[in-house]
Amino acid sequence: MLFNIPKSLTKLANMFDTELYIVGGFIRNQLMGIKNDDIDICSSLTLDEVENLLNGSDYDLKIKSKLLGTATIIKGGEKFEYTTFRKEFYPNNGKHTPDSVEFITSVEEDAKRRDFTCNAIYYDIKNDKMIDFFDGKRDIEKRILKAVDDCDEVFCHDGVRILRLFRFQCELNFKIDKATLESAYKYKENLRDVSGDRLVHEITRILHSPTKYKGTSKPKAYMKALNHFNKGGFWHIFGIDCQKLKYKMVKKVSHKSQGLLIDIVDTVNPISVSYYLNLILVNSFGLSKKMVDNYINILSGYYEALNRQQNKPYFFKYFNNFPQIYLLLLHKSKYLANKYQFFYKYIISHRLIMSTSELKINGNDIKKHYPTVKANRYKPILESLLSDVFDGKLSNEKEELITAVEGKLRYL
Repeated sequence: MLFNIPKSLTKLANMFDTELYIVGGFIRNQLMGIKNDDIDICSSLTLDEVENLLNGSDYDLKIKSKLLGTATIIKGGEKFEYTTFRKEFYPNNGKHTPDSVEFITSVEEDAKRRDFTCNAIYYDIKNDKMIDFFDGKRDIEKRILKAVDDCDEVFCHDGVRILRLFRFQCELNFKIDKATLESAYKYKENLRDVSGDRLVHEITRILHSPTKYKGTSKPKAYMKALNHFNKGGFWHIFGIDCQKLKYKMVKKVSHKSQGLLIDIVDTVNPISVSYYLNLILVNSFGLSKKMVDNYINILSGYYEALNRQQNKPYFFKYFNNFPQIYLLLLHKSKYLANKYQFFYKYIISHRLIMSTSELKINGNDIKKHYPTVKANRYKPILESLLSDVFDGKLSNEKEELITAVEGKLRYL
């Protein structure tokens, strides 16, 4: 056998009444000596034909998309992603998903819809034969990324392929063919139509590219893609108010997403860090409120430490996320990082309470004992009590705190 494949896949191929092919990353990685368990397979059979073929066997078919002809074939703990040969027809707006497809019988025509030559190599399982229409094996040996067939045709309908191009460059430590790169830049506006979650997915994979394949990528491989984003003027397409970012923290910190966000803030220099982060993380990248709030708290804590906010109000806001903030601060100011770290350890060692949720009373207790107090006053009252308990002016005991509420009502 040319490639090391599971016996269950050989058995599956022999069940087909036509050729069954492996295509894509598995073949590319096998040729590069990289271990890869994800196997994409394809043939001319439609999903209905495959379903009939597997009926009564120990293989299960889980359909993913009837429109695209995609499914997962499962045998025990093994999974193979299946696709019927197809042609794709895209709207003229850069969306990743085609409007419609035409299922075909030609493997050569199917190859034309692929993105890069290294990903368009097919392996005929039954006949133990590699089929390489675009000299992908040669490009792998040269370590070069090159679009299949017509460069413009690869990028003109699909903004995601631009991100994939840069990701593969980082993960595989390849160079990019000149014509392919020029075409990617040419169609950069298609990135506007890429969904926020897909942008996050691809950029996150780029930032973690050095860890994808051990011994293949380089420690700062992600900088290749980030430099393309600068050179190609991509950041404003992502909703960032600049043409080029100044990359500093992303190269220093272990949490690359946080480092990149700091570089964005430092380059743009917005009036309000929290407002700007909320704007781009929600509007451009579509992150959930929970994730956005977490990023804002960590980065706000980073910048407020640089502004030397007083210890008590600082840790009331940032105590839970301080371990992550500390790692960021270390790369900007060891003095400030250690200064706040000292107080953080003091809080832990003395078991000081840092949140109103840790108080022995809550809003319901205030309502019960002071029924005329409006609910919008509960929060400032509890925060004032928390401050007094932290300072040792009050003990965290229910009766004492309930009594202390009366004094707070005079000015809160």
